Amino acid sequence: SSDAMRQRISDLSGVKLEELYDIPGLTELYGPGTGLDCRHHTGIHYWADYYILELLNPETLEPTKPGEVGEMVVTTLCKEAAPLIRYRTRDLTRLIEGECPCGSIMPRHDRILGRSDDMFIFRAVNIYPSHIDEILSKIKDVGSEYQIILYRKESSKDHMLIKVERAKRLPDDKEKDKHIRKEIEQTIKKQILVSCDVEVVGYGELPRSERKTKRVFDNRD
Repeated sequence: SSDAMRQRISDLSGVKLEELYDIPGLTELYGPGTGLDCRHHTGIHYWADYYILELLNPETLEPTKPGEVGEMVVTTLCKEAAPLIRYRTRDLTRLIEGECPCGSIMPRHDRILGRSDDMFIFRAVNIYPSHIDEILSKIKDVGSEYQIILYRKESSKDHMLIKVERAKRLPDDKEKDKHIRKEIEQTIKKQILVSCDVEVVGYGELPRSERKTKRVFDNRD
Protein backbone atom coordinates (compact mmCIF):
# COMPACT_ATOMS: atom_id res chain seq x y z
CA SER A 1 0.00 0.00 0.00
CA SER A 2 1.19 3.52 -0.75
CA ASP A 3 2.17 6.02 1.94
CA ALA A 4 -0.97 8.03 1.15
CA MET A 5 -3.19 4.97 1.59
CA ARG A 6 -1.47 4.06 4.86
CA GLN A 7 -2.03 7.60 6.10
CA ARG A 8 -5.70 7.39 5.15
CA ILE A 9 -6.10 4.09 7.03
CA SER A 10 -4.39 5.66 10.03
CA ASP A 11 -6.65 8.72 9.91
CA LEU A 12 -9.84 6.65 9.62
CA SER A 13 -8.93 4.02 12.20
CA GLY A 14 -7.06 6.16 14.70
CA VAL A 15 -4.20 3.65 14.65
CA LYS A 16 -0.72 5.17 14.59
CA LEU A 17 1.31 4.66 11.41
CA GLU A 18 4.00 2.75 13.28
CA GLU A 19 1.32 0.30 14.45
CA LEU A 20 0.14 -0.57 10.91
CA TYR A 21 1.64 -3.75 9.47
CA ASP A 22 1.75 -5.01 5.88
CA ILE A 23 0.77 -8.67 5.43
CA PRO A 24 0.92 -9.65 1.73
CA GLY A 25 -0.78 -12.76 0.40
CA LEU A 26 -1.36 -14.84 -2.71
CA THR A 27 -4.22 -17.32 -3.04
CA GLU A 28 -2.23 -19.62 -5.33
CA LEU A 29 0.63 -19.74 -2.86
CA TYR A 30 -0.49 -20.04 0.76
CA GLY A 31 -3.22 -17.41 0.94
CA PRO A 32 -2.80 -14.42 3.25
CA GLY A 33 0.40 -14.26 5.21
CA THR A 34 3.15 -15.06 2.69
CA GLY A 35 5.29 -12.61 4.62
CA LEU A 36 5.07 -10.13 7.46
CA ASP A 37 6.13 -6.58 8.21
CA CYS A 38 7.98 -6.24 11.53
CA ARG A 39 7.96 -3.42 14.09
CA HIS A 40 10.86 -1.68 12.32
CA HIS A 41 8.89 -1.42 9.03
CA THR A 42 11.99 -1.97 6.90
CA GLY A 43 10.40 -4.47 4.50
CA ILE A 44 8.41 -7.70 4.39
CA HIS A 45 10.03 -10.77 5.93
CA TYR A 46 8.98 -13.58 3.58
CA TRP A 47 8.90 -17.26 4.43
CA ALA A 48 11.95 -18.50 2.53
CA ASP A 49 11.54 -21.94 4.13
CA TYR A 50 8.15 -22.32 2.38
CA TYR A 51 8.93 -20.94 -1.07
CA ILE A 52 11.77 -19.71 -3.26
CA LEU A 53 11.39 -16.11 -4.43
CA GLU A 54 12.97 -14.77 -7.61
CA LEU A 55 12.66 -11.27 -9.01
CA LEU A 56 12.67 -11.12 -12.81
CA ASN A 57 12.36 -8.36 -15.36
CA PRO A 58 8.73 -8.82 -16.53
CA GLU A 59 9.69 -8.20 -20.18
CA THR A 60 12.96 -10.09 -20.57
CA LEU A 61 12.42 -12.59 -17.71
CA GLU A 62 16.05 -12.04 -16.75
CA PRO A 63 16.97 -11.70 -13.05
CA THR A 64 16.95 -8.12 -11.79
CA LYS A 65 19.99 -6.46 -10.29
CA PRO A 66 20.12 -5.82 -6.51
CA GLY A 67 17.73 -3.04 -5.60
CA GLU A 68 15.87 -3.11 -8.92
CA VAL A 69 12.12 -3.62 -9.12
CA GLY A 70 11.06 -6.93 -10.64
CA GLU A 71 8.17 -9.36 -10.86
CA MET A 72 7.85 -11.89 -8.05
CA VAL A 73 8.27 -15.45 -9.35
CA VAL A 74 7.77 -18.21 -6.78
CA THR A 75 8.51 -21.91 -6.43
CA THR A 76 6.81 -23.68 -3.53
CA LEU A 77 8.65 -26.05 -1.23
CA CYS A 78 5.76 -27.44 0.82
CA LYS A 79 2.74 -27.71 -1.52
CA GLU A 80 2.42 -31.37 -2.54
CA ALA A 81 -0.90 -31.69 -4.39
CA ALA A 82 -0.56 -28.53 -6.49
CA PRO A 83 3.01 -27.22 -6.36
CA LEU A 84 4.01 -24.01 -8.11
CA ILE A 85 7.20 -24.00 -10.16
CA ARG A 86 8.53 -20.57 -11.15
CA TYR A 87 5.01 -19.18 -11.00
CA ARG A 88 4.65 -15.58 -12.22
CA THR A 89 2.62 -13.66 -9.64
CA ARG A 90 2.57 -10.37 -11.63
CA ASP A 91 3.34 -8.54 -8.36
CA LEU A 92 6.22 -6.07 -8.44
CA THR A 93 8.68 -5.46 -5.62
CA ARG A 94 12.42 -5.28 -4.89
CA LEU A 95 14.64 -7.34 -2.61
CA ILE A 96 16.10 -5.65 0.46
CA GLU A 97 19.62 -6.69 1.35
CA GLY A 98 21.28 -6.75 4.74
CA GLU A 99 20.08 -7.63 8.21
CA CYS A 100 16.91 -6.22 9.75
CA PRO A 101 17.20 -4.45 13.11
CA CYS A 102 14.56 -6.85 14.50
CA GLY A 103 17.07 -9.71 14.31
CA SER A 104 14.98 -12.01 12.10
CA ILE A 105 16.99 -14.19 9.74
CA MET A 106 14.16 -14.28 7.20
CA PRO A 107 15.02 -12.33 4.01
CA ARG A 108 13.03 -9.24 3.06
CA HIS A 109 11.35 -7.72 0.07
CA ASP A 110 9.77 -4.28 -0.25
CA ARG A 111 6.03 -3.63 -0.17
CA ILE A 112 4.08 -4.73 -3.24
CA LEU A 113 4.76 -1.81 -5.57
CA GLY A 114 2.33 -2.65 -8.35
CA ARG A 115 1.42 -5.19 -11.01
CA SER A 116 3.39 -6.05 -14.13
CA ASP A 117 0.15 -6.55 -16.10
CA ASP A 118 -0.92 -2.97 -15.26
CA MET A 119 1.88 -1.52 -17.37
CA PHE A 120 0.93 0.77 -20.24
CA ILE A 121 2.99 2.39 -22.99
CA PHE A 122 2.75 6.15 -23.38
CA ARG A 123 4.84 7.94 -25.99
CA ALA A 124 7.27 5.01 -26.18
CA VAL A 125 7.74 4.92 -22.38
CA ASN A 126 6.74 1.89 -20.30
CA ILE A 127 4.84 3.19 -17.28
CA TYR A 128 3.56 1.32 -14.25
CA PRO A 129 0.74 2.94 -12.23
CA SER A 130 2.90 2.26 -9.18
CA HIS A 131 5.39 4.86 -10.48
CA ILE A 132 2.67 7.50 -10.51
CA ASP A 133 1.26 6.23 -7.21
CA GLU A 134 4.65 6.67 -5.58
CA ILE A 135 4.93 10.24 -6.86
CA LEU A 136 1.42 11.18 -5.72
CA SER A 137 1.94 9.63 -2.28
CA LYS A 138 4.67 12.21 -1.65
CA ILE A 139 2.46 15.19 -2.56
CA LYS A 140 1.04 16.19 0.81
CA ASP A 141 -1.99 18.08 -0.52
CA VAL A 142 -3.62 15.22 -2.48
CA GLY A 143 -5.62 12.20 -1.34
CA SER A 144 -4.97 8.54 -2.12
CA GLU A 145 -7.48 8.23 -5.00
CA TYR A 146 -6.50 9.01 -8.57
CA GLN A 147 -7.26 8.10 -12.19
CA ILE A 148 -4.99 7.94 -15.23
CA ILE A 149 -6.85 8.67 -18.47
CA LEU A 150 -5.16 8.09 -21.82
CA TYR A 151 -6.66 9.48 -25.01
CA ARG A 152 -5.70 10.41 -28.54
CA LYS A 153 -6.56 13.69 -30.22
CA GLU A 154 -7.24 14.19 -33.92
CA SER A 155 -3.57 14.98 -34.38
CA SER A 156 -2.94 11.30 -33.51
CA LYS A 157 -0.83 12.41 -30.56
CA ASP A 158 -1.35 10.57 -27.27
CA HIS A 159 -2.27 12.56 -24.18
CA MET A 160 -2.42 11.63 -20.50
CA LEU A 161 -4.72 13.21 -17.94
CA ILE A 162 -4.29 12.44 -14.25
CA LYS A 163 -7.23 13.18 -11.98
CA VAL A 164 -6.40 13.58 -8.29
CA GLU A 165 -8.41 14.52 -5.23
CA ARG A 166 -7.53 17.30 -2.84
CA ALA A 167 -6.62 16.18 0.63
CA LYS A 168 -9.70 15.92 2.83
CA ARG A 169 -8.61 18.86 4.98
CA LEU A 170 -8.36 21.28 2.04
CA PRO A 171 -11.20 23.59 0.91
CA ASP A 172 -11.95 24.42 -2.72
CA ASP A 173 -9.15 26.83 -3.65
CA LYS A 174 -8.30 27.51 -7.31
CA GLU A 175 -4.89 28.95 -6.51
CA LYS A 176 -4.01 25.94 -4.38
CA ASP A 177 -5.24 23.60 -7.12
CA LYS A 178 -3.00 25.40 -9.61
CA HIS A 179 0.01 24.84 -7.35
CA ILE A 180 -0.88 21.14 -6.94
CA ARG A 181 -1.24 20.68 -10.70
CA LYS A 182 2.11 22.32 -11.39
CA GLU A 183 3.93 20.27 -8.74
CA ILE A 184 2.57 16.97 -10.07
CA GLU A 185 3.17 17.80 -13.73
CA GLN A 186 6.75 18.89 -13.07
CA THR A 187 7.54 15.86 -10.88
CA ILE A 188 6.19 13.38 -13.42
CA LYS A 189 8.09 15.12 -16.21
CA LYS A 190 11.30 14.93 -14.17
CA GLN A 191 10.97 11.34 -12.92
CA ILE A 192 9.08 9.52 -15.69
CA LEU A 193 10.14 11.78 -18.59
CA VAL A 194 6.66 12.30 -20.04
CA SER A 195 4.29 15.27 -20.06
CA CYS A 196 0.78 15.06 -18.68
CA ASP A 197 -2.15 17.22 -17.67
CA VAL A 198 -3.50 17.18 -14.12
CA GLU A 199 -7.05 17.86 -12.95
CA VAL A 200 -7.71 18.43 -9.25
CA VAL A 201 -11.17 17.50 -7.93
CA GLY A 202 -12.74 17.60 -4.49
CA TYR A 203 -12.22 14.90 -1.90
CA GLY A 204 -14.63 11.99 -2.45
CA GLU A 205 -15.44 12.83 -6.09
CA LEU A 206 -13.54 9.92 -7.62
CA PRO A 207 -15.24 6.49 -7.44
CA ARG A 208 -14.32 3.98 -4.75
CA SER A 209 -14.48 0.20 -4.88
CA GLU A 210 -14.48 -2.50 -2.22
CA ARG A 211 -12.24 -4.48 -4.55
CA LYS A 212 -9.27 -3.34 -6.58
CA THR A 213 -9.90 0.21 -7.80
CA LYS A 214 -9.42 0.73 -11.53
CA ARG A 215 -6.71 3.33 -12.07
CA VAL A 216 -6.00 3.35 -15.80
CA PHE A 217 -8.58 4.20 -18.47
CA ASP A 218 -7.09 3.77 -21.94
CA ASN A 219 -9.36 5.47 -24.48
CA ARG A 220 -6.86 5.55 -27.34
CA ASP A 221 -8.51 2.85 -29.48
